[in-house]
Amino acid sequence: MMEMAGRMMEEALIKIINLNKGYRLGEEKVPVLRDICFTVQRGEYVAILGPSGSGKTTLMNVMGCMDSLDTGEYYLNGFPIHTMKAEELTQVRNREIGFIFQNYQLIPTYNVLQNIIMPLLIRGMGHREAEEKCMETIRLLGISHRLEHRPSELSGGQKQRVSIARALVGEPALLLADEPTGALDYTSGQEVLKLFGALHDMGHTIVMITHDLNVAKAAGRIVHIIDGVLSEADASP
Repeated sequence: MMEMAGRMMEEALIKIINLNKGYRLGEEKVPVLRDICFTVQRGEYVAILGPSGSGKTTLMNVMGCMDSLDTGEYYLNGFPIHTMKAEELTQVRNREIGFIFQNYQLIPTYNVLQNIIMPLLIRGMGHREAEEKCMETIRLLGISHRLEHRPSELSGGQKQRVSIARALVGEPALLLADEPTGALDYTSGQEVLKLFGALHDMGHTIVMITHDLNVAKAAGRIVHIIDGVLSEADASP
């Protein structure tokens, strides 16, 4: 199905052109995103910074193929997302994007290993092969000693490392992080940002959504969103 979508060869990993998105409120259509134009090159580390109600969550949902745009164009790794149907979007989402959430979204009845390999099992990979494939990532994240533990037995920082490992094992083109330090104390948050920096140095493309300027400054580039309008900003301290 994805092959039939007609991949476009784009230099940029993400290319968004004149994206508009709104929601119905009774009889009225309320605009949320307004003529968004946004490009992310492969290997970039970008922070989208905005206050509550700015539209950053809606933009993340569109970028993550979890919500549709009303008008405009969106290309992700060459795929014309704006032309795709729900089944095709599910495949793109599962293969091209690794999600990292503020609240981790780990399955509480699964242990660490089961949570990490889940995306590979969903793709149809065998259990043993999935375990072998993810061991290097598990070692990289420093959680080898926690594989049999359930999420309730982990600290917030450890839960986020599990979440990051789960996002990485499928070798996605894009890591999309939603307020990744929002539920963590300062020290754990700094450790996660340091890890993001290491992943960026390894060549991963990261787009991070945040309301915190100090968190955003960890990225190589900051983009502001206010009232659904995007603008570039200098990331220098």
